[in-house]
Order: sequence, then C-alpha cells, then structure tokens
Amino acid sequence: MSRTFRVAVVVSHPIQHLCPQYGSWARLPHVDLKVFFASDHGLSAYEDPGFGRDVRWDGIQLDFPHAFLHDAAGKAVTDRIDAPDLGERLSAFSPHVVVAYGYSQKVQRRAVRWARSARVPVLMVSDSELRASRPWPVRVTKAVVIPWLLKDVTLFLTVGDANEAYYRHYGVSDDRFVRCSFPIDVRHYDSIIARRQCVRERLRAELGLPADHKVLLTVGKLVPRKRHADLVRFSNALQQHRGNVTVVIAGTGQEDNALRSLAQRTGTGGVVFAGFVSPERLAEYYCAADLYVHCSANEPHSLAITEAVYSGLPVVLSDRCGSYGPTDDVQPGVNGFVYRCGDVPDMSQRIMHVLDDSDLHAQMSGASTRIGAAHQTLAHGQGLVHALTRVHRAQSM
Repeated sequence: MSRTFRVAVVVSHPIQHLCPQYGSWARLPHVDLKVFFASDHGLSAYEDPGFGRDVRWDGIQLDFPHAFLHDAAGKAVTDRIDAPDLGERLSAFSPHVVVAYGYSQKVQRRAVRWARSARVPVLMVSDSELRASRPWPVRVTKAVVIPWLLKDVTLFLTVGDANEAYYRHYGVSDDRFVRCSFPIDVRHYDSIIARRQCVRERLRAELGLPADHKVLLTVGKLVPRKRHADLVRFSNALQQHRGNVTVVIAGTGQEDNALRSLAQRTGTGGVVFAGFVSPERLAEYYCAADLYVHCSANEPHSLAITEAVYSGLPVVLSDRCGSYGPTDDVQPGVNGFVYRCGDVPDMSQRIMHVLDDSDLHAQMSGASTRIGAAHQTLAHGQGLVHALTRVHRAQSM
C-alpha cells in the first residue's frame, strides 16, 4: 500500500480496549486516522447497573487524532445515540474509508448513509454471533432487516469464526471478510507479563493463595447470564476430595450476595470473591491464574477471554460464547475446551483434564501465547492494512 488513506472511525464513545487499537492504527505508515466520538461517556465516573457501582476507566488514553461530536458531553450511550453533525464533520475530513461499528446505533447508520452518498467504502466491525438463543420474532425481523443493512458495507473487519458465521447467515460472502480480531491494550499487558512470576507471587500472597494451589479465574459482572453459579457449584463439589483448587471471581453485581451464600467455602480452597478489579490490575490476575473459565449463556466475543489468551492461559468456556472456533481466540483441543452451557459435570471434566495433565497444560498455555500474539498483530494494524490494500486494489482496477 503506497498511497496515504484518510481513515474515519465513527464510534459511540471512548472504549477502554478500543482506544489502544486506534493509537496503533494512527502510527501506521500511510494512514491518516481520525476518530469521531458521539459521546464522552467513560472519561469520567458513571454508574454501571451491571457492576452495581460507579465505574471509571482510568487507563483510557486518547493518543490519536480525534474529535467529539456536537453535544457529546454526558450523552448517554444507547442504541438511540446519534450526532446530527456527523455528516458535516466527515465531509470536512474527506475520508477515503469509514470504519463503522455495527448497525444498531443511530450514529452508525448515519455514518453508513453518509458513506453511501459520498461513495466512500465502509469497513464494519461487530461482535455479532448466532450462538445465543433469540426469540423467533427477533429471528424473523433480523432475516428481513439485516441483509438490507449490510448491503452497503464494503468489507467486514471480523473478530472471529462465530462472527463470520453470523455474516454468512445473512448472505455475506467470504470475499468480504478481513480478519482483524479483538483488540486489547497490548503495551500494558506486555509490561505486566514481562514480570509474570513476580506479579504472580505478589498477587497470590495478597489473595492468600499458596504457590501450589491451582487457581481458576473468571472475570465479569455478577449477573445471571454470566452463570458464575456454575463455577461455585464446581468448587463446592470439588472440596469433597481436593483442597488445592481455588476459584477466583473478579467482578461485582446483583448476584454477589447470592453467590457468596451458595459457596460452601470462601477463600483458599474455595471461592475467592475479588470484587471489582480495575482493567489496569486485571493483567495481574491472569498472571496469577492457571486456567481461565467462562460460563456465560450469552457472550458475543469476550474481552476477558481475549485477555486471558494473550496472557498465556488455557481456557474452558461454554458453547454459548462467541470466542471459539478453528481460527478464533480459543481453538478447541489446541488452547482450550468447550463444554455444554449449564452442564456443570461436563465443565468440571474439562477443567480437571487441563489441571491434572501438566504436559497438556503447558502445551495449551504455549498455544494461547502464540494465538494471542498473532491475533493482536492483526488487531493493532495488520488487519486494517489488509483491508485498505484490498480497497486500493479494487479502486485501481
């Protein structure tokens, strides 16, 4: 790619794991990037009902060209979020491509309409998948509406196998896919992983976990769809014959008290409730763990799973998650296992298979490290370059 591309990214608000990606994109040669935010949500503390507390993402850095659209200050982020001045701002920037995030928000549909009228290619990102159950009226509506919404998209910056299967279901051909993967803050993670053993020992001491304990980690809001109770039940059953396995749950939410009541033992050898863990400290928790487990019944493409894989952890996850597949973050049999959602015995068998086979654990850990590195290379530049190269070739024909 020899020409310089002006790339406009339209996004609802500064998102903790996407901003590092924009910084990487802005540093690419031949890319003139500008990110347009419809809201400043996330830059100051706000109440998150899912976490059941005020949340502030202190690690967000806007180290890339950006602009906040009209009335962005304090604007709520919902599907109705919009920015009527977006077209004017895009016209002033005159991008060669527009990156849009799905189609559910009004501001994203406005971005696609502007690109269509200006004859500017659209690159779309989403984490949509088909694994979560949906009521039949929703399925019928989607079958009619989504193909129409996707017809103006030039290329899809896909995040994984389930995401691509979703697009295929609605008539998108594979030649419109460019794998870009799900980004994390790799510079921060690299700085922590470089001190893995020291970090591991320090955090385990902080949590009261012996060095010889097997530690299972799960991260997420304590809400019903995350099914943390399955992991608590696993711990309760295991205590009858094993005392050296500890489950660490990082998160807060409406089910906090119920989960604590369900746990037969809290602390070492049972369940450690770590509470809300800031994104800056989560990398330490991955380093302290031996296995990551994700029980969710509805999880399009988990950021926590991406972070765990990059941190070199094997992963056991439910079949309702959108993060597994032959070329996804979790590749069954390679760096993790998939179990039937809600089937605690099946989950338990997968977990213990990894924990009790040291050679398998080492192989899967190494595979996660390799997969995570390759996927973040795509997310932080290679995927976008591939897409822009394809756009350039098509325009040159």
